[in-house]
Amino acid sequence: DSVAGITAGSDTTTALFGELDIPIIANKTGFELLTLNASARWTDVDSYGDDTTYKVGINWQITPSWRFRANTGTSFRTPALFELYLADETSFISQRFLDPCIQWGGNLDEGLISQRVADNCAATMTEDYPDGLPPDYTGGSITGTVVSKGGLGRLEAETSDSSTIGIVWQPDFANLSVSVDYFDIEVNDQVDQLGTSIPAGCYASEFFPDDPLCGLFDRSGINSGIENVQDDFINVATQTNKGWDVALQWITDLWGGQFTLDTQHTFQTEAVTALFEGFERDENGQFGEPEWVGRLWLTWNKDDWSFFWGIDMIGDVSNHESYGDGEYKDDALYRGETVRVVLSADEVFYHTFSATKYFGNDQEWRAVLGVRNAFDEDPPRVTTLDLGELNTDGGVPIYSQYDYLGRTWYASLAWDF
Repeated sequence: DSVAGITAGSDTTTALFGELDIPIIANKTGFELLTLNASARWTDVDSYGDDTTYKVGINWQITPSWRFRANTGTSFRTPALFELYLADETSFISQRFLDPCIQWGGNLDEGLISQRVADNCAATMTEDYPDGLPPDYTGGSITGTVVSKGGLGRLEAETSDSSTIGIVWQPDFANLSVSVDYFDIEVNDQVDQLGTSIPAGCYASEFFPDDPLCGLFDRSGINSGIENVQDDFINVATQTNKGWDVALQWITDLWGGQFTLDTQHTFQTEAVTALFEGFERDENGQFGEPEWVGRLWLTWNKDDWSFFWGIDMIGDVSNHESYGDGEYKDDALYRGETVRVVLSADEVFYHTFSATKYFGNDQEWRAVLGVRNAFDEDPPRVTTLDLGELNTDGGVPIYSQYDYLGRTWYASLAWDF
């Protein structure tokens, strides 16, 4: 059961924007064209105040084949009305789904929790257990209470700083474009709600008991159970992503039609998140933050037909290092052999095929028939136990890169007018 109040609120936003595009040098040796682009925005929001953001970029056509580009800028987003004015919501969660320390001794032996969680549970001293929660701790006797509310008066605006620098090659001997760009993005004070996984995140933290997550709940219930969890909208301190974007497009004549190869790839070198200042976690290469994602699109057009083959690519990921040793023993299934908890996935490739027919006097009509995830690739399967490490639905990790529908056919008929 849960209870909730009526959420209502209003806000007013006023903004001024200006932009300049300035040609600096043109038609000189080493400077086919050099331009500067600059823009700025002043925004005033009643619930927050005012702020100024900007963007500055240069575009340098060195030769007809080579171009250099670079941008730097800032942005900010004030909290949404729902994030500000959410009325108090109260829900009640069973200790079994809330407290990772229940029967932590046996759960450690069976691999249901990591050694880090077990150590942190053993170090949790309460009035009932002054020497720490025992290995056979049975949990609180009443359900835990989770309270959520908006952050009016507490939430800051999200801000970001981003910079990109890259080069583009477009040779004159082929209809080809190749680009390589480096990116560095830092988001501060991102607005988020952490949910009922707050206790699990606390006990899985390498910063326990000083991790601020541990201050968002208390063990004041009967038999030292988790009684209150404060799940308000908060500002996440910092999120930093760095890496490289690589793109290639090639267009050529083939079999009496036009063939296009278009591919883009992102190689992430850093993905650091600090929920709270000073408590950074490196998530690069973990679920949700693969070090490599990419796509390959192949298109062949002839007369009033177009055929497409697309491949979406997700690199391998692993949360084993974050989790700990990740080993458990299951005599019934593995005949006593020691095996690893599954918290990783290999590369995944999703294939899409489609055919498009254009018709009408000006080809204003088009009919499309296609299939996504043509080879019915399943999402990864991971350990389903509540390890406090992955977001899962059954044995499937819930992260945006994966397809959860399986093979899907689609058809459409469109008219441009």
